[in-house]
Parts: sequence; C-alpha cells; structure tokens
Amino acid sequence: MKLLIVDDEPLIHVSIEFCLRQLGETQLQVLHAYNGSEMLACMEENRSIDIALVDIRMPGTDGLAAIASARPQWPHTHYYIMSSFSEFEYAREAIRLSVTEYLLKPLAPEDLARVLSQVREKQAGQEKQVRDSFRSWLESALHHRDVSYLYASGYHTAIVLLTCDSNQEDVLFWVPPFVTAHHSRILSLPCHEGTLLLIYAGEPGLIHEILGSIPKKGYPAGISVFVSSVCRDPAKMSAQLHQILDLSPYRIFTGIGIRYDLAAMGEPALHTLDTARQWLALRDSYFEQQYTAYVSLCARLLPSLDKEIPLQQLVHLSAFIQAMTGSPSSVPAEPRSLKQALLDAEKELLGQRKNTDKMDAVLAYIDQNFTRNISIADLSAQFDLTPNYLSTLLKKRLGIKFTDYLTGLRIALAKKLLLDTNRSVKEITEQVGYYSQSHFTKIFTDKEGCTPADFREHRGNIPPKF
Repeated sequence: MKLLIVDDEPLIHVSIEFCLRQLGETQLQVLHAYNGSEMLACMEENRSIDIALVDIRMPGTDGLAAIASARPQWPHTHYYIMSSFSEFEYAREAIRLSVTEYLLKPLAPEDLARVLSQVREKQAGQEKQVRDSFRSWLESALHHRDVSYLYASGYHTAIVLLTCDSNQEDVLFWVPPFVTAHHSRILSLPCHEGTLLLIYAGEPGLIHEILGSIPKKGYPAGISVFVSSVCRDPAKMSAQLHQILDLSPYRIFTGIGIRYDLAAMGEPALHTLDTARQWLALRDSYFEQQYTAYVSLCARLLPSLDKEIPLQQLVHLSAFIQAMTGSPSSVPAEPRSLKQALLDAEKELLGQRKNTDKMDAVLAYIDQNFTRNISIADLSAQFDLTPNYLSTLLKKRLGIKFTDYLTGLRIALAKKLLLDTNRSVKEITEQVGYYSQSHFTKIFTDKEGCTPADFREHRGNIPPKF
C-alpha cells in the first residue's frame, strides 16, 4: 500500500512517519510532497497511490484545489484532509470533493490506525466488486454477449489462454508461476479451448510486467500459452478474446509447448484451421474414451498423412500426438510412425471399451442379484478379473466401494418393503440378502438413524431426537 503525505511543514511528515512506525506499519510505502503541485507530480509519477493525507493550507496550489485536480485522474485514491483549523467552510468543501474524512492536526496514532483500517476495508470491498464484475464480463464475452457495462472503468486488461494437450495429472494441475505470484490481479475461467486468464490492473505497467514474466518456452509437455495485447476497451478486449480462441488450434501445426503473442500471429488458411480443429476433436475423443468418435476421426485424418507435409509440421504433429497419448518416448516425425501411434491409441481405447462393456455386465449382474450372498471374489471369478482389479474398476465407475454400493441397494429395497408390505422385519432381513436380523438392524440404524421398526411406524418420517 502507498501513502502520500502532502504538507508544507516537514515536522508533520516526521510525526506521521513516527506514528506509523509505532503502529508497526513498516511495509507501508510512504511518499512525500510539500505543496499541491508536488502532490500532483508525485501522483503522476507513482499513479497507484492508495491514501493521500493532504493539508488544506499550503503555498501555491492548496490542498482542496490539488484534490479537485487529482480526483478525476486517480478516482481510486482515498483522500483525507488535514488541517489545524476546524472550520465549517473547509469541511463543507471537503465533503463536496468526496474527501473520506476531515482530520485535525497533529494526527495521533489512533487516527492513522483508523484511516489505514478504513482504507483496507474499503479496498477489500472494492476489489471484490471489481473482481466479480470482471468475472461476469468475461463469462458473457466468452458467449458473445455485450455487457460492456460490467467492464470496470479505469482498468487495463489482458487475456491469456492456457491450452493443455495432455491428460497427465501433473500437467493438468500445473499452475504457471506468474499466476501464483500475481493471483490477486488474475482471475480464471474454464472454456472448451482450455483455461482463460484475465489480468487486470489500474495501470498498464503492472500488466506488462506480468506478461513479461511469461516465458517463450519451457512449459510442461502439452501446455501452450496465448497472450493478447493490453487494452482498456471492452469491445477491443472481447475481439482479442475470440481471436485467441479461434487461432489457438493452429498450434497443432506450429508447435505446442510455447508462448504465442496474438499481435505476432498470422492468419492461417481456413482449411488448415479446420484440420487443426479435427485433430483437437480427436484428442478430446481419446481423453473421453469415446472409441467410435475416435475411429471416425482417425478415418478422416489418417489419409491426410499420406500427403506431402513439410517436415516441420510433422515434427509438431509428432509432439502433439506424444502429449495426447502420454507416450514416454518421442514419436518419429514421419507419416508411418504417426499413423502407427494413432492406431496404437485406437487399440488402447478398444481395450478400455471392452473393460467398460464388461463393467456394464458386472453392474447389471449386481443389480439383479444383490439380494443373494455375492462377493467380490464371486464376481471376479465369474467375469474373469482379479478381485483387486475388479474392486478398482468398480470404485472408479461408482465412486464408492463395492460393499457400500451393495448395502445401498439392500437398504433401499428394505425401506420399500417396510412401507409397502406387512412382512416382518425378520422376513425382510432374509429377502434383502441378510441372514442375521441383528446384523441387518445395526446396518439399517447406522444408515437411516433409526431401527427398521421405527422407520415403519413413522412411515419414514422420523422425528428429530433431542
């Protein structure tokens, strides 16, 4: 936080700094000006001043006149008037200028503590409001809705798109260092093409600094970065956003794992972009294990590898396919090797599909036979899978353990029988697959918070226990 002291008396500057040290405000950056003209020059030079403590009576441009000149240019600064004269006219003029508070000199530590607390609280509220506005603007701009009124006035912005052509966890959850370093000035939004980042600041210098810290290369395998120019016009920024989204597929042929600056990107031919989008659709079908879609896209793309393709494009396609499949070794940049890599990925998907089909059969069997005494060992023997592997597949498919799934099916049926039939709890115990009434009652009570008899008596509407 930056604080500017504006007073023609040096002792006032010293006393305020002394009070700040007493308050332990050692990280606060304190700037000094000794008249209104110096105040304006200092604000012009620093621009992002948070608090200005301004004396009213100074030689030359007085404090109120300086604030009147400064406020239109730096509306986010919090202005506080200082004066030794508790006069109504000064206070009235200060109110007209939206000065935050009228402070009487000499300032005491408690005055400064209150001022700093007020400003920090207001800044937190303003920051949340600005952030919420920009998030709503970005979401709307992404869907081609004109909501320029949500774009916070007085702010500069830039768009960064992170694309990921790998499905490896260490790549998927990678966070760029510049995001960590400047998280308070960056908000993110997922989109089909990757992750959109909006960088915003009151001055363009900070954004240029952040963009300057984004390297040209050296990203994890599969990550590419697209960067817009800095601007403060919502319509221009929206246009840049969609330019980046439209051009980002072109990386398939120009290289992944590097930074692209929108201003330096050429306009590729439409048919080239269309082919690049098909490669990305192939990637999506592979990640989502959509075997049929993958085979269909392969049928379209494999013949294109028989055409004469520049070596550099083959190198970039090789890197893309390697990132997509997660292959530990590089794919040779030649049509035959690229085709083979795609066909190997197709075989892998087919194997996963067979497991998926088998899991459908396993689940259908459980749903039809859950009232019998079935176990993982029984299922693994019947479906020719090891018990551990079957347990893993079931957990991945259901999100819960096999025993919890089985119990859920049995309890659901028991509740229905308790409400819809006159069968005894003992009969229902056996009908849902349990052979011990006490065991069934314990499991039912743990799950439902009441015994089977209480559940039936209250028709499922169990009164709260006090």
